[in-house]
This record gives sequence, structure tokens and C-alpha cells, in this order.
Amino acid sequence: MKKNVFVFSALCLATMTLVFSGCKKENNDPQEPAKVQTYRMSINASKGTDQQANGPRKVIGLDGTTLTATWTTGDKVYVYKGGTELGYLEASDNNANTQLNGTLTGEVSVGDELTLKYLSANYTGQNGTLTYISANCDYATASVTVETVAGGEITTTADANFENQQAIVKFTLKDAADHTTLLSPTALIFNDGTANIATLTIPAATYTTNDAGVLYVAVPGFSGKDITLTATVGSDTYTFNKTSTTLTNGQYYILTVEMTKQAPAYKEYGPFSVSPTQKVNFAQGNLQFTRTSTFDAWSTGTFSFMDNQYDYIETTASQYCTDDYANETAIGLFGWATSNINEPANTYYYPWETDKTSASYGSGITTANVNWAKDYANYDWGKNMGTGWRTLTKDEWTYLFNTTNSSDASVGRQATYRFAKAKLFGTTYGIILFPDNYVHPSGVAAVAGLNATGNTSWNGNMYNATDWKKMEDAGCVFLPAAGFRNGTSMSNVGSCGYYWSSTSNSGTKAYFAYFTGNLVLPGSLYDRYYGFSVRLVKNVE
Repeated sequence: MKKNVFVFSALCLATMTLVFSGCKKENNDPQEPAKVQTYRMSINASKGTDQQANGPRKVIGLDGTTLTATWTTGDKVYVYKGGTELGYLEASDNNANTQLNGTLTGEVSVGDELTLKYLSANYTGQNGTLTYISANCDYATASVTVETVAGGEITTTADANFENQQAIVKFTLKDAADHTTLLSPTALIFNDGTANIATLTIPAATYTTNDAGVLYVAVPGFSGKDITLTATVGSDTYTFNKTSTTLTNGQYYILTVEMTKQAPAYKEYGPFSVSPTQKVNFAQGNLQFTRTSTFDAWSTGTFSFMDNQYDYIETTASQYCTDDYANETAIGLFGWATSNINEPANTYYYPWETDKTSASYGSGITTANVNWAKDYANYDWGKNMGTGWRTLTKDEWTYLFNTTNSSDASVGRQATYRFAKAKLFGTTYGIILFPDNYVHPSGVAAVAGLNATGNTSWNGNMYNATDWKKMEDAGCVFLPAAGFRNGTSMSNVGSCGYYWSSTSNSGTKAYFAYFTGNLVLPGSLYDRYYGFSVRLVKNVE
């Protein structure tokens, strides 16, 4: 049996380095009792002879599909007895096998198990490359048994054969929607069902090194766990889930993963009473429709919400072309038509089109209290919005603006707070809606012109970003005065607000909520082909 010797003498150390493979300290002296002293340790360290995917490894490099491992001169290996650190050893050369040399201090006895550790496991902040894993995540250990301790010398029963204490996965990430598109995220989280066991922040250079969509991830091994991968791709989030998963320490995996795009985590504001028995929350912003590019048909796009309550898209009369927004990729003003889910395909126009015949916009629909993003003609327009969104009816808009505690004791709305005209950030006119049981934030200027339907100044309530954030956190909703569209012409942008209800008056007209600096009319009526704003709500159960 080959034995490894810890020696105090520098001369003996040099001799051991030269003839280590046959060196065994023959010592007939009685064993010394364990005591604190300093030892010089020299031990042969091997990664093993198997360099295949299931072999033990240390410093990691990739050669085709096989992981190789070598020591680098100066690599530090720390030695522990139980939980007590005795010191560290350093690699003497750049090979798969090396000698580790160093000085240890502590109490060592015959039969003690010594644990040798290379690096400390840290799987946060990876960048998706093997280079990073080699430098920061290559946690490897070996165990040896002390055979003799005498004077300044220790012998062990075997070499130190290091094995990695993590699995390494080469991921190729694809979009589950088409099974083809490669995803190159800027961030990735690996969760084992109980905790995030690896996190990555990924620069663009990673995909130049690895190829598009390819990431290398080191994780501590586990067995039978339900894993989740969460990737950030631009402003989108993609996930992958797999149950009963096992990744074994010391193994290398090559996996292609198809990830599913998640619906955005939209904010909601409220609650607001819209009838004696129904409360709703408002969406985080006006509805918008985005197509893939100006070269694609509008029917290939998707509905979503604008990022902020005060956002609107259409700004000038010259923004549109006569060929149905030929140069636009996103719009926010719609004809009254919903998705026409109950109408024959191709019978009526889509709500973003510019035709000026009101009967073209769902003449057979008498009420449209439905999700504006429903599937029509096999296009899943609203797939990223989640479920439950709808449009307020004419009566609900009217109730929202006109009803308080003073007229209906069952409603939790303050008599003094329903709505007020305002100007945000010095640039954007609109109307503020106050939720039930509203409490005005301290430090924010008092609201003027509460519930005023007549002529009031837009400048009566001026709030900066800090003040509006406080009011928004208290549940307030802001409806920007986004104007309206007549075919391809824009009017009243920034001075009037027009918001469709879901209630039809006839085959050509529908109701909407209307406000300017001069008046507020929640039950207004006009032709269906006009392009108005849409703010969706969700019922509060």
C-alpha cells in the first residue's frame, strides 16, 4: 500500500518529491500523543484517470463534449479535521496529477480523517461560461486517513483523489412557442424547488464565446427535486419546469431546454366601486396593440398594457398613413369593435383599422363586456395579458363618477373623493380617479376641484413624479387625455379624454366616458368607428 507522508524536514521533503511514489516513512518510535504542532505536508493529488463525463474533475476546461481537468501551479487546497481548518497546501505544477505542499498547524492523531477542499462553493453571479466556473465554482474535495504521526511527520493511507462537488450543465435555451428560436437571456435563475441554487448575470460576450442561446451553469448536485429555470430576455420572462430531477455531483450534462414566455406581472390599482355590489381594479395603463414589425399584417400582433398609467402613444395628426397605420408598430386608439368573437370571420373590421363606416365595427354586437384580447380568426392576441380583464359598461362608468357614501351607504367611497382633473410632471393632462376609502398621502398637496364636472383649470392639481407615486400607491388611477382618432386623423391630443364603455346604443353607436377641462360626461355617445382609448378592469371578488 502506497502511503503519503507529512514531513517537517526540508531535506526529507525534497527527497519525497523525487521518489514519492515509493516513499513510506518507516518509524519504529512510539506514536506521539495528539498535540498542537506544525507539520509540513506533501501529498500526491490526483483527479483520477477517467476524464469522461462521469469522472471526477478539478480545474475545468472543455474539449469537445469531454470535460478535462488539470491543476495549476499555486492552486490552494485547504485541509480540515472535522470542522477545524489546519492550513492550506499549494499545487506544485500544472498537471492532472500534482503534489500539494504546505504547512499545517493543529492536533492530528492516527486514524483521523482529513478533508481537503479546493475553492469554496459560490454559485451566485455566474456569467454562463466555463472560464467563470473554473475560477469561481470549481468546488472539489478529497478525503485521506492518517496512518502514523511521529515527530514532524504524518503518513496517510492513500493519495488525495479529488472529486467535484457540483454538476455542470451545458444548456441550449429555445422558445417553446416555435421550438426553434434560440433565447439568449441577460439573467438566469436556477431554483431546486426550495431555494435559488445558482444565479447568472449574462453579458452579450458570453454568447460570442458559447454560441447563441448556450449557457454553462454549475450547481450543487441534488436528487429528485422539482426545478425551475427563470430567464430574462429583454423585457420578457421565460420559465422552464421539470419534476423529479436529479443532477449528480461530478457529472457533466448537455441539455436542450424549451422555455415558455410568461405573461407580464401587470399592476392593478383600486379598488373602485362600480355598482352597489361590484368592485374593480384598473389595469396599470391604457390598452395597446403591437404588431411584430411594419412588414407584418396587424393580425400577427398582440394586446398588452402600456407601462404607466399616464402613457399614450398617438401624438400627432401626421402620425398615420392612409394604408391603416402602415408605418406604425404600436397603437392605443381603437374603434369600438371588440374581437368580434361571435361574428363570422372577415365580416367586420378589427378595432385598429381606419374604415369610417360604424356598421363595420361589430354591428351585430349589442354589448361588448368581454376581454378585448380574445382570440379571433385563430390569432391569440391577448396571450400575454392574463385572464379576467374587461371593459366597464356605461352604467359602471357613470356610477364610478357620480356615486359616493352620501347617496349609497353600502359603498365604501368617501363623499369628498371621486375624481379630479390634474396635470402630471408638468406635461400630461388627465383625470385622477380616487379608490374606495381613499386616504390622501401626507406631504402631498391637497386636491382641488374634487368632483367638479364644470369648467376647472387643468393646472389646479399639479403633481411631480414623487407625489404621483405616493397617490398611485394609495390606489389612484390616472386617465390621460389622449385625444381621439377619426380614420387617420388625430384630434384633441393632450386636451380631451375619450374612453370606450362596453355598452352599445345601436348598430352604429356606443357609449364612452368623456372629459375635458370644461366638463365630465361618463355616459357620452358616438359613432363606433372613432378611435378612443381603452382602460380595462378586473373584478374584485
